Amino acid sequence: MRDLYPPGERTRVRVTGLDQPLEGASRPGHFEGVATVVLKFLNVVAPDLLWLGQKDAQQARLLEQMVSDLLLPVEVRRGPTVREPDGLARSSRNAYLTAEQRAQAVALPRGLEAAWAALGRGERSAARLRTRVRRVWREFPKVREDYIAVVDPQTLEPLKTVVVQNMRSMSNWILRKG
Repeated sequence: MRDLYPPGERTRVRVTGLDQPLEGASRPGHFEGVATVVLKFLNVVAPDLLWLGQKDAQQARLLEQMVSDLLLPVEVRRGPTVREPDGLARSSRNAYLTAEQRAQAVALPRGLEAAWAALGRGERSAARLRTRVRRVWREFPKVREDYIAVVDPQTLEPLKTVVVQNMRSMSNWILRKG
């Protein structure tokens, strides 16, 4: 760790505009830390490819922008979200959940599935899609909303209406339960 963060180190990387909405609003400075450590790793390892998980869509978008802006010689690709049998995204962080928290956490994929199904039936209103998610979450009494957002996948700006280009891609959706 000392190699990555030597004493006296003062430099940080911030991708403005993509670091403050959504997850960034709840975790100020988080994406600055992510961008900084990823840039350090890219400089040390010098890979040809940087694979990012779609599960962390805001983080992936932010790192794509960083690579582009800083003209880094690496190609960025996104891997699909891998899910557990109950629909929860596979994540090392899930190991920290208690059994009760884990049972409540399935609210996220179920809410997402409800919104996705509505989208498939022709719903295009972002407000109504968010309402679909909230209805599902009401079935899980311990779930507390941090945010639900339907955003442009490039700018992360909120959308009022969803334009579907590819029903297979979930890149128009960034949903999070806090």
